[in-house]
Formats: sequence, C-alpha cells, structure tokens
Amino acid sequence: MRKLSFILIILALCMPEVAILAQKKKATPKPKVQPVVERKPKTAEIDSLINAYLFDEATDLIDDEMDTNPAADYAAILTARQQQAAKGSSMLEATQKVVFVDSIVVGRELMLQTISIDGSCGQLLTARQIKDLLGLKEPAVGTGFVNDFGDHAIFSQTIKGNGTKLMQTSLFGDKWSTPTPLNGIGDSLSAEGFPFLMADGTTLYFAAHDEASLGGYDIYVTRYDAESASYLKPENIGMPFNSPANEYLMVYDEVNNLGWLVSDRNQPADKVCVYVFIPDEARETYDDLPDGQLRNLAAIHSIKDTQQKAAANVSEALDRLKTARTAHHDIANDNDINFDVAYGKRYHSLDDFRNPKAKEKAVEWVTQKLRHEQLITLLADNRHKYAAAHTDAERKALAPVILRQEQELEAQAVQLIELANKVRSLETDKQ
Repeated sequence: MRKLSFILIILALCMPEVAILAQKKKATPKPKVQPVVERKPKTAEIDSLINAYLFDEATDLIDDEMDTNPAADYAAILTARQQQAAKGSSMLEATQKVVFVDSIVVGRELMLQTISIDGSCGQLLTARQIKDLLGLKEPAVGTGFVNDFGDHAIFSQTIKGNGTKLMQTSLFGDKWSTPTPLNGIGDSLSAEGFPFLMADGTTLYFAAHDEASLGGYDIYVTRYDAESASYLKPENIGMPFNSPANEYLMVYDEVNNLGWLVSDRNQPADKVCVYVFIPDEARETYDDLPDGQLRNLAAIHSIKDTQQKAAANVSEALDRLKTARTAHHDIANDNDINFDVAYGKRYHSLDDFRNPKAKEKAVEWVTQKLRHEQLITLLADNRHKYAAAHTDAERKALAPVILRQEQELEAQAVQLIELANKVRSLETDKQ
C-alpha cells in the first residue's frame, strides 16, 4: 500500500510536464510542402528574337536558359538556337548592299510563273515537267533546270536513307543518261534542291538545309572544277538573300542584268515573295549604319529602303524588267507561240497542233497569256509609282489598286496552268 501511494505521488508530480510536452507537440505546425514549379521553355521567345534579327539578345536569353541546367531535350534545342543566333550575328555584320526593284507575293506552286529570264539563260521547270521531260521513274522534288541547249538538266530527288539530293543528267542523241548525284556538294548538306546554273555552265546556285544554315532552306553557291570533275565546297551567300525563314531559289538573267530571289519570309503558309534585284559583281557591305537600319536592310523590310541614292539604276532596271516580262512570252503574231507539250516537246506555231480542239484551246491560252503579261507590266508600273510617291494620299490611292491587281494576277496564273494542262491533255490524247 505504501508502495502504491509512492507511485501515485510520482505520477502526479510528472503530469504537468507531460501535459506541457503534449501541448508543445500539438502547437508545433507541420512544415508546408511547396509545389514544384516547372520552368516553361522559352523557345518561342528565342525564335521571336531571331526572326527579328536580334541575334545578340537571343544569345543572351539562351545563355540564361543554359544556366538553369535544362533537361536534355530542351538543352539540345537551345544548342541549335545558339548556333543559329551566332550564324545570324555573323551574317548581319556582313550584309551585302543589294538594290531591290520589285516584289510580288504568289502561291509557292506559281513562283516559276513570275520569273521571266532570257532563253539563253536556260529554263526553269516544275518537278512534274522535269519528270515528264526526262522520263523519270521516281518523281523529282521542287524545281529543276535545263540549260539553253536543252541537253543538260539538274534537279533533285529523294534518295532513300540519304535525304534529297541534286542530280544531273545529259542528253545523248534522243536519250537522257541515268541521273547521278552532283559530285562534291553532297557531303555536308541535306535536302538539296531548286538549282539554277549560270550561263557560264560552271556557277551553280541552289537551296539546302545545313547545320550552319540560318534557317530552313538557305541559298548556296558552288562552282564546277574541271580538274577534279567535281563541284567545290558550297558557300552560304549570306544576307540579305538568306533569312531565318526559307529561301528557295536564286536566278540570274545576265542578258537583262536582273536577279530573282524566292523566299517565304514574313509570308503565310504556301505563299512566297519573289524579289527582283540588280546584280552587282562587286560585293559591297554596309558601313557605320545604326543597328535598326542594318536589320531592316538585311531582312528586306522595304525594297524602297534599298534604293537610296540609286534612283537612276532603279528606273533603268524597271525598264529592263518590263522588257523581259514582255519578251518572255512575246508573240510576234497570232500563229507564233512557245508552248511546252508533254515529254519535253515544244511547239513554236499553232500549226504544230494535230488535235483541232487542242489548237482551239491553245489560242485561248495565248490570249490569256498576253493579258497576264499586260497585268504584270501594269502592276510593276503601279508599284514603281507607289515607291516614288511624295505624299501619303498618293500611296493610299494606289494601295487598293495594287492589292486588287496582285489578287487578279494570282488567279490568272492558276487559270493559265489549268488551261495549259488541258491543251497538253487534248494534244497527247490525239497522239
């Protein structure tokens, strides 16, 4: 009994401490678990800076993102953008002085319709025309080129496991040789296409993807070396011709001293802008320009900006362009034409047609083609007036007219293609 009393006394003395400990334990709040906040990749912001030619700013943002120890897939994207920004910064500093005199926006499938080069410069063909002309088993890709003699063709095809490569073939007698890849340019580039060979038979311009490309397709130039029977290592031609978007085609008409560039910069899907410029053998770059002005010139923000202190040259170039566009499809009389029939056969007279219905449609094609060329000339004149306008009122009056003519021109081009295909179908069915 005495022992039990002693235990009860001890418990009574300890109870306050137990109660205090219990209260302390109850009063201690549990630590809150902070939610994990995922960092969103800034790819869109980086791309926006690159597309605005703000390459240094893009590099700074990329470096900041790299410092966050990004996941492997995002790190790979950042590395690629880093290379792109570095390439852009280097190109921007070396932007070439180029005077642009005209531009027109068309559907990508119609770009060849807007390029008017002298016959001595060769001929540009669609993938389908190349396939028909050469009798290819596998389809061609993009556009192709045939020289002025009609005995050498360059085009591109998809090679299984090796991307899209430029191919060449020559005409021997009445048969084309088996197409072979161009030697010397296929080692570092991929997705090669859209070739144009200068009249010298040596200088080749084409579009391609490359790890060092500024974006999408870039325009490259190479030259044929007779000693090695191979093309030299291609060079990226830089700005303003290349951009973070796609550049598809570079064409020179040495007879009329005009050049064409096809690009999808600042264009919606499936649209391209065909620029016309004045070629200059002496490559001259800009010096001491404010950054914003240099970026605008590199991006071809406005063709008028490129024409500073070159009014006489621009006027002469527009006259040559007008002549080239008229002469490209010039018809001396109602009977003389230049019409490509299937498999590379060209008719030079309406009397060449054997199918009466095909001949009737060909006459309709001739008439529409003339109207199309007249509209091209009229549009070029209005654009020139717009560029030379001294007041906003003049430009405001011309703007809707130019827009309407551009839309009509595009619609006419589609109709001409459909009509030409109808003529070919009728004529080849007869044969």
